[in-house]
Amino acid sequence: MGILINLDMAAAIDPLDGILIDIARSSQVPKTKHEEAVEHYLGLCQHVDRKGSPLEGKILECYPSGSFSIHAATYTYVRSMQHDVDFVLEVNYPITTDPQWLLDVLHKSIKGERGSRYYDFKIERKSRCVTVFYPDGVTVDLMPIARIPGGPERSGVLFHHNADVGEKYTKEVNPKAFTNHFNANIGSSDVFASRYRTRRLMADGHLQERAETQPMPDHVPIEEKSPRLVAIQLTKRFRDVQFRKRQGRRPPSVVIAAIALDAGPMSDSLCDEVIAIANIIQRRIRVEDANYRLLEVRNPAHHADVFTDRWPENQFAQRLWRDDLSRLVKHLTTLRAGDFDAQQLMKILRELFGETLAERAVQDHYRAYANFDRNNLLGIGKTGAVKSALAAPAALGLSVPARANTNMGGSIEDTID
Repeated sequence: MGILINLDMAAAIDPLDGILIDIARSSQVPKTKHEEAVEHYLGLCQHVDRKGSPLEGKILECYPSGSFSIHAATYTYVRSMQHDVDFVLEVNYPITTDPQWLLDVLHKSIKGERGSRYYDFKIERKSRCVTVFYPDGVTVDLMPIARIPGGPERSGVLFHHNADVGEKYTKEVNPKAFTNHFNANIGSSDVFASRYRTRRLMADGHLQERAETQPMPDHVPIEEKSPRLVAIQLTKRFRDVQFRKRQGRRPPSVVIAAIALDAGPMSDSLCDEVIAIANIIQRRIRVEDANYRLLEVRNPAHHADVFTDRWPENQFAQRLWRDDLSRLVKHLTTLRAGDFDAQQLMKILRELFGETLAERAVQDHYRAYANFDRNNLLGIGKTGAVKSALAAPAALGLSVPARANTNMGGSIEDTID
């Protein structure tokens, strides 16, 4: 069964949005990896509750949290297809349970006895979770939470213990409430969906009046996501690139997601959405910084749950992220205005999103451009500059090999940073 490609929509795609779409689809975790993640966390949940485990009979429920729960998961490292999986382990213990004891018991329950399933895995007991490192590079964080008796639905406390700095406490949280709130408020865009489908088929060289339906490997296909959600993924990708050689904590993904919900009316333009998210975070930081305060972001579905309790550690940390976002907005505004040449385009994309994804996106743009040309659809979009700057692959010293499809929706030969 085929799908009808709207050629008018193809001509209307802004080239910069097309490039950002290509970067987003290459960096997000596809369906196959999502299914592996589900197997990992279900297997771990069953393992810690196995007969003879120190936590036998104490596991109430386990469920994904973080980026997987809001369909915003991205690769931490594209080359090795590594990603992080967070999930909550609700345990049947009082909220007054000693955090050190509970985290130690969870570590023992995962490690198990010699010869057990995870005994030879690298397992780290951290301050709020236990992390399991899989041989393929994927990491899974298990965070134990105890429900608050008589508290709001799904509210609980997490257990914090850091022996290095002598910290031990519990913290009220409600990750399930945030997941539900975010997913109910993120919105959708039929225009963005149509643009993405057309862009993907063009980049893969399948532009036709009727094209065969292509497999959509994502847990939630990217065209079913809102441009704001995809913009959150791109902002996370930008953050990861900026912080990969820095010490200290990164701005948490949940903070980016929570603030993004307040970024005003949603645009159908992916570029505009990334700029809107960056701008609202910058503004929030500038207001707090001017008053010598640290940024505070709370769970919009559970006020007692403070997302920024460990980042920013100080004003320097929040200013660093503010300046990063300012640079992101400046570069995207430059590209959108068309005031650049081909070499500058590649330099900016590499700086923002990493070398591999920048080069892959430009190659995909060339493929789409060639398909435009063959079908006499040289749509300019908002400006003609992006198209003209990318008119010749040789201008950037890049070849444009035929795409080899993988389950990533990307190429086999190129992977990250």
